[in-house]
Amino acid sequence: MTPTDLQGAAVVTGMNTMPLEPDSPDPDPLSSEHWQTDGGSHLDLVIDRHIWPEDMIDSVRPTLVLATDIACETFNWPRLEIGALFGGDDRIRDLNLRFRGKDVPTNVLSFPSDDDAVMMESDAARLAPGEIAIAYETLCREAAQEAKSVSDHLTHLWVHGLLHLMGHDHQVDDEADLMEAGEVSVLARLGIANPYAEPAENLAGGTG
Repeated sequence: MTPTDLQGAAVVTGMNTMPLEPDSPDPDPLSSEHWQTDGGSHLDLVIDRHIWPEDMIDSVRPTLVLATDIACETFNWPRLEIGALFGGDDRIRDLNLRFRGKDVPTNVLSFPSDDDAVMMESDAARLAPGEIAIAYETLCREAAQEAKSVSDHLTHLWVHGLLHLMGHDHQVDDEADLMEAGEVSVLARLGIANPYAEPAENLAGGTG
């Protein structure tokens, strides 16, 4: 298994929310899903059904829901209200160009909120730290190149995006080491091998 390189992953600052609908004459492929975790977090997804297979979404849903709760527990976060776009390379490329000036698709983008918005519902308060966008074709291409399952790689990108929303970054070595250690800790509790390990370290285990 090739160690993951998330240098293309990025956090986009200076905006409140990601535009879930990039410029497109055809919004029909987009559908919405609302997932709730056992810990009380809410995940509001916009999914491009022309690109993301329905059986894949159904199979990975429990893992992403659990990963969110584990991340909250690991980092002592409150309940979260997360928005997400599961799109294709074209949509993510559009976002990457508009907000980072890079005319290429990337695997995951994080859009932290500019403020500490709190969503209130009955007696449950949830922190709304921002939104995540993931590109399907890039996800699958990287998983194949790194000899791991698409679901494991998707879970890693999801956790990586969550940590960005909660203030973690990888622009300098010390911060990158802390962020990677946090990701590895969450993934380990899901039975997913260290995505940053050298190939020899992963030969004996992992689900990829």
